[in-house]
Amino acid sequence: MSRFLVICALILFLPLMLRASEFDWLVREFSRQSGARQTYIPLFGLVRFSVAVVHPTGASQLRLAVFEDANLEPEKFSQLTNAVVGHEWKPMVRVRSRNNESTNIYAQQQGGHLRLLITSLEGGEATFVQIQMRPAQLIKFIDDHRRPEH
Repeated sequence: MSRFLVICALILFLPLMLRASEFDWLVREFSRQSGARQTYIPLFGLVRFSVAVVHPTGASQLRLAVFEDANLEPEKFSQLTNAVVGHEWKPMVRVRSRNNESTNIYAQQQGGHLRLLITSLEGGEATFVQIQMRPAQLIKFIDDHRRPEH
């Protein structure tokens, strides 16, 4: 009987555990629409692990995806980003330049954490960064390292 309950629980909760994050969906959809492949960054797994363990400046999660030779218009890039992140992320900064550059910064509060999602497209190179941090620790770090005025 207990084996049956375990199997039922796995069937019910496995899709929730395997659900891809907005970040994963965004990276996957960008790759599909632009035809670009994600650039491998050596030892970045170690960096992510270090951030998760050490929590520098209040950061507890770091995600990064970099693409080269991306073929996507800045307007389409912004539309893609907006569509994938959905209404849970609030846009904070949106910059578009005449040089085919687009940068978007989104924020989401999750309990005592602040999650930031930064997307940038510049000259065929795209970068996606997601970081989770504690705002109070970031502010303390900034205050502690502020230069004294002359």
